[in-house]
Amino acid sequence: MAMMTTRWVDWAVVLGCSLFFLLGGWLLVLGLTNIWRAQASERWPRTTARVSRSDAASATSYDRQEHTTSVMYSANIEYHYEVGGHEYTGSTRHFGQTEGSGDSSEAEVLRFRYPANAGITVAYNPGDPAMSVAEPGFDVEALWLPGAGLGFVVPSIMFIVLWFGMSRGNGGFAIGLGIFASIFTAIGLIFLILGGTNLSRSLRSLHWPVAKGAVVYGRVDESQSRTQDGNGSSSVSTSHGAHLVYEYEVDGRKYYSNIRRFGQIAAGSDEQALDIASRYPRGSKVQVAYCPDNPGIAALETGIARESYWIPGVGAAFFLFGLAVFIFGIPALTK
Repeated sequence: MAMMTTRWVDWAVVLGCSLFFLLGGWLLVLGLTNIWRAQASERWPRTTARVSRSDAASATSYDRQEHTTSVMYSANIEYHYEVGGHEYTGSTRHFGQTEGSGDSSEAEVLRFRYPANAGITVAYNPGDPAMSVAEPGFDVEALWLPGAGLGFVVPSIMFIVLWFGMSRGNGGFAIGLGIFASIFTAIGLIFLILGGTNLSRSLRSLHWPVAKGAVVYGRVDESQSRTQDGNGSSSVSTSHGAHLVYEYEVDGRKYYSNIRRFGQIAAGSDEQALDIASRYPRGSKVQVAYCPDNPGIAALETGIARESYWIPGVGAAFFLFGLAVFIFGIPALTK
């Protein structure tokens, strides 16, 4: 009877993990396809296009269980182009792009970069001209989808290995712990790379050239979250984030950015948001530090601030925990 129960649980574990594995595999394939297309698009032929639609939209959702409200902002960009006498419509800015954000400036900066009726250059797939992209080449957003796929695939394998390792008492337990530690070290490395990039840009921005600019958009966004204490009581807190878009010109070309400071914290207290909004009201003149190798990368405030250490700090915590499991945890638990 015990053997039959164990077999039933084995099948349940394998089936449940297989569903997660298949979902992760599907996301991984889609993500890797986007990365392949992004790399291939650098060699695709170019043609001129006309922006036919450029607007920002927002959608408000209410969580009845948590009693919280959230707002997602998105930009709707469409363009028309002609290849071989046939007209096509495209909406892809770069492969792997995300469709929404809680930051209203993310949508607004795209609306400014792609104004209606503006002429732009797009790259199209010579084998399928209906596939096009306004910003050819790799973009870091293309990593989110394969990352989500791995987030399903790797844990599903880990749970199967851990289950059979613990229930059968074989060496699979050590392998499962190794996969568990690998997840933490991988997450830590991703955060360290992202945070290290921001720290590097913050430091280098002190020596970047400066251009005159102006704030063209400013808004204080709100977001809600619910916290619950040990006694079961909960409370809803509201955080505020001051978001802005500014324009500047380098070598006769106009650029737009929404980066106030590299590594900035998106949301904080009402006082912090109002302080930032008062310093950068819409229409105010600003000094913009831009990267000489890529003028599209810019910031209003240079140097390293305390908030710039949060992301690499979280990355270091994840990475060191995973490393500790490798060095101390696995040997101790598998003796």
